[in-house]
Amino acid sequence: MRRIFFIILITWAYPLLSQESSVIFNRYNFSVFNPAYTGIEGPAVNLNSRMQWVGVEDAPITNFLILHLPQKKNATLGFTVQNDRVYVENKTFATIDYSYKLQVTDNSSIYLGLKAGALLNNINANKISRSYTYANTSLATLENYFSPILGAGFTYVSDKFFVGGAIPGLINKLGFNEEWAITNRDFTQLHLSGGYNLNLSDKIDIKPTISYRSFRVGPDLLNGIVEVDYNKRLSLGGIFTNNNTLGGFFKIKTNKGLHLGYGYEFPSGSDDISIDSSTHEFMIRIDLKEKVISNSDSINKETIAVSYTHLTLPTKRIV
Repeated sequence: MRRIFFIILITWAYPLLSQESSVIFNRYNFSVFNPAYTGIEGPAVNLNSRMQWVGVEDAPITNFLILHLPQKKNATLGFTVQNDRVYVENKTFATIDYSYKLQVTDNSSIYLGLKAGALLNNINANKISRSYTYANTSLATLENYFSPILGAGFTYVSDKFFVGGAIPGLINKLGFNEEWAITNRDFTQLHLSGGYNLNLSDKIDIKPTISYRSFRVGPDLLNGIVEVDYNKRLSLGGIFTNNNTLGGFFKIKTNKGLHLGYGYEFPSGSDDISIDSSTHEFMIRIDLKEKVISNSDSINKETIAVSYTHLTLPTKRIV
């Protein structure tokens, strides 16, 4: 069983897991795929941890850190560090994201974004048993590798909805071929996303979101989320994917700009590969704000200092 699971992960599942950081809370982390989303939700620090197929030994675990900081005029700079671990592979992604806002109307804008960074894949070949290497001698020579990352995207945002598109991998990345040798592979994927904000009352909003990813390696992924937000403090929601997965989540926000979220997924149908195990996902987000300090008694009024502190007021909402 362990041998079969290893082959499934490396040959089929893992291309999907790479940079698939968050399914449950992806509305708050779209910048992982689309750099144009950087800063749309306002300056913030995001921490996310996803433990997939809990109970299965060496199953995928993803952790990432995202930081968004506004720059001069309409620009925002972001930093993302992501780690994906599954069986013998330990992948670390580090990228710099940049977005620029173009005002279209009083209530709508277009954001253009670029992403650049690198991927380091560390292979623990000691975990591969002799039975694998006898079956395929290339498994005994797996090596670490380093690969660049370059991506681009756009997002259109209005006061009611948003739509976006991105190609996270404009250049080919290194990966394993069918003979387990490291080669230059085309992992190009198309990422599309959209969402709407339905205001039912002063305190209740319904936020449906959908995202689609098309891969050259592996099946496409469609993900839908419906979130109900109460008083901008408590959110409950449900999720579905086209790979026979259902789930739910909740998120709370304190008056200090701290968001805490938990999500749960479970298999919902039969598949060629049956893994009867659940997935847990945790999110911590800290909103930041731009504080302008001016002291007319001691400095010129045109002089300002900008610092980032924990937010005490709500951040700008996307929709």
